[in-house]
Amino acid sequence: MRARFALHANACIIVLKMFWELAPDQLTLEPNHIHVWRIALDLPASRVDDLRALISRDELARADAFYFPEHRVRFIVAHASVRMILARYARRAPRDLVFATDAFGKPALVQPAPVLRFNLAHSEHLALCAITRDAPIGIDVELIKPLENLDELAARFFSPHEIAALRALSADQRTRGFYACWTRKEAYIKAVGKGLREPLDQFAVSLAPNEPARLLFARDDPHAAEQWSLFALEPAPGYIGASAIHARARVLQGWRLD
Repeated sequence: MRARFALHANACIIVLKMFWELAPDQLTLEPNHIHVWRIALDLPASRVDDLRALISRDELARADAFYFPEHRVRFIVAHASVRMILARYARRAPRDLVFATDAFGKPALVQPAPVLRFNLAHSEHLALCAITRDAPIGIDVELIKPLENLDELAARFFSPHEIAALRALSADQRTRGFYACWTRKEAYIKAVGKGLREPLDQFAVSLAPNEPARLLFARDDPHAAEQWSLFALEPAPGYIGASAIHARARVLQGWRLD
């Protein structure tokens, strides 16, 4: 079944399950749509060699700077896959796409027009790429692992509201609640585009299992909660993700690229 959901301003909880369809070669992205792509990063060497030819010299240099071979491979696969995905919408060859980074290091597609907004995140064996046309967007994904220093991390990065919400969870819910909070916060700051200049403790997101994913408040913008939408993502067993977009009602579709 294709992962597709109609969103409304008062119903912003979305969970994309693991059963995502392979996408057609050419896709149309409507103004009110978000497409989220699931990318498998561990590929045979022969396929990785083919993907190396799709990325730029700068991307190759960044890949070769990784010490561990598996990290080099995953970087190449992720960045080549983003080119392949965007090329479907742009009707261009992946190598013809031109990217630039802003002052905060966020990449953007500058050629060809029309502009597509996108964001990439990866964790271990999996990457997610979110694409839309007309609004800032961010995405994050994490492999859920036990955290011995969960309370320490929360105290360092979460707002007082989020810390209290996390402590209110039962013991068996706290790890997932932590990752739900973390991915939603990361998706939001990536969409805002300020990088580490956006203090993580100055805004709050929902994190409880029975709550919709949403931005609760941002101290520097009293209207942020009304203007932003957050979506919970479940791309594969053991993974959790989130996407944030500066807009309200949307249609969200999930595709896979294996």
